[in-house]
Amino acid sequence: MGILFVVGIGPGDISLINRQALYAIEQSDYICGYETYIKQIENIIKNKKIYSNKMGKEKERVKEALDLANQGFVVSLISGGDASLYAMASLTHELNIYDNIKIEIVPGITAALAASAKLGAPISDDLAIISMSDLLTSWNIIKSRINAVNIGDFVCAIYNPKSSKRTKQIKYAIEEFYKKRGNLLCGIVKNCFRDNEEIKICTLSSFDYNFVDMSSIVIVGNTKTYKKNNILITPRGYL
Repeated sequence: MGILFVVGIGPGDISLINRQALYAIEQSDYICGYETYIKQIENIIKNKKIYSNKMGKEKERVKEALDLANQGFVVSLISGGDASLYAMASLTHELNIYDNIKIEIVPGITAALAASAKLGAPISDDLAIISMSDLLTSWNIIKSRINAVNIGDFVCAIYNPKSSKRTKQIKYAIEEFYKKRGNLLCGIVKNCFRDNEEIKICTLSSFDYNFVDMSSIVIVGNTKTYKKNNILITPRGYL
């Protein structure tokens, strides 16, 4: 029986890959993944057979991993961050047509939690995560989710905030948060736990749209979030 591990490798620093993920990678004959994520772990997969491809080729990548596992190999399908969140776990189960392979999902540290650690403690209360990418989710649905965040006064982590072609979505979100909840504090972490890491803490009214790109995570606090010693804190309510 072949085994397919769907592995979350965390935010990018090898030291943040958990032991279960490292074990899965060590046991694997093949490593499959998006070329950027493969590069992040190249030092620990030197003796492995590699299948990598570009963004937008997710189905091909998953099918290759499933086919290899069906042939009896042990395979690790790599995802950045967590294996389930905006990643390959759901697609793997959706596309699986084989009865003779074992699929194991290996969780990892998602970008929102990594960015929160860099910013202090903005995530300690209820959290909403929204992607600004409308490639797979309609913009109308994304707008309704932004509205729901305002209604619930959630801390919000924003993934895929802006690309070279998609610039209006993050502006809409920031403006809606400002209209409904005021001048909230927020943080931007670019290249979190990777080379060229940059961190900015600001308010919604001073949000730097030019700083944000696809390598950034934006965390917008709720109405209780405050700044202390140049970090963000959202109180849990213990005091």
